[in-house]
Amino acid sequence: MKENKNQTKNNKTEKDEEIKKKKVQKEEKEGTKEKTKEEEKKQEEHFKEPDLPVLFVWFISMLNGKAWEYLGLVMNSETKEINKDLKKAKIAIDTVAFLYNQIKDDLNPEDFKRIENLLANLRMNYVEKLKES
Repeated sequence: MKENKNQTKNNKTEKDEEIKKKKVQKEEKEGTKEKTKEEEKKQEEHFKEPDLPVLFVWFISMLNGKAWEYLGLVMNSETKEINKDLKKAKIAIDTVAFLYNQIKDDLNPEDFKRIENLLANLRMNYVEKLKES
């Protein structure tokens, strides 16, 4: 009978320890979640939305790449083929010119000169390809 009591007592102690362990694990998980949320908040605070001229310069570089591709001077990175489409090239070049005219007063001198040169090169190559057609 004494053995039964001791065994019951041991079982109860083991269950209590198990419950404590689970409780500690749960608290650790919650602490980790809170730390993760705090880190995300810090990252959001440090993230600053780019200014409009920065976005336009990025978009201009994207259009620049497409214009070269449509001029048939650069290979399409996805298909690994050269596709010439002068109509699309003209649209890309005209869009670059439009965006440039909208933001040129807000650009730093380096970007200003770079986009002017980019636009001049695109236009010269477009005329050259037009003559070839």
